[in-house]
Amino acid sequence: MFFNIINKNNIVALSLIFGIAVSFLIIHNSKLGIIDYADKHCHREIACLIDMNKITAFDWDKMYILDKGMKPRDIEAIIGAAFTGEASLFYKIIFVRNKRIVYEDEYHPNINAEEKKLLTPDFRYPFDGKGNHFSYYAISKDNAILSMKIEKKSFVNNNTYYKLSPSNPKQIME
Repeated sequence: MFFNIINKNNIVALSLIFGIAVSFLIIHNSKLGIIDYADKHCHREIACLIDMNKITAFDWDKMYILDKGMKPRDIEAIIGAAFTGEASLFYKIIFVRNKRIVYEDEYHPNINAEEKKLLTPDFRYPFDGKGNHFSYYAISKDNAILSMKIEKKSFVNNNTYYKLSPSNPKQIME
């Protein structure tokens, strides 16, 4: 009887550990794979087009790329949906469907990674003449193709920069 209890407790404990490990892997692998997609489909130093519809596994109406350090109330005003996240020092990517957030992510370098891959939004149209940085950028699902250019700026560090920018002037920049 005692061994049956120990076995059942061990089985329950192992099941919980296994469940937590699987949940962690699912959550970790659910990150939007812009960089992974670019690594598979783009060449360095040559701009390529990325269709966000091919990367996302969920339904959405608008995608927002937000500048660093925006306050939650400003984010809500921009995306038109409740935002319960926090202000951040990193770029945010938020997908909205029917005025609800269906996906949210931040992009920043992982300092502990052997190879540093940095997503760097570049949302200044070359023909606007202002040269100002963006506060946010929004695209609709029917105009969801962005331009990606992979750059290695320095041979001193291992950083690889993934410049994400608009592909056409009908995409919204504010």
